Amino acid sequence: MNSTPANLLISGIYYVIVGVMGFFSLFGVYILMRYGKSVIFSLALTILYAIFFLQILAESYATLHTLIS
Repeated sequence: MNSTPANLLISGIYYVIVGVMGFFSLFGVYILMRYGKSVIFSLALTILYAIFFLQILAESYATLHTLIS
């Protein structure tokens, strides 16, 4: 990976956006688990959301790595 200031700035912005999205995702999962009607349904939905979130995160990181290298 090249360490030019532009690449470092892009990487920094990416990690800040991912951090904010992760925080709001955790907050959404907390709300679902705390106030959901069915515990089993809430747990299944949370696991499904986590899998999709991690898949999207992996794809976006691969795209970032491709763009800046």
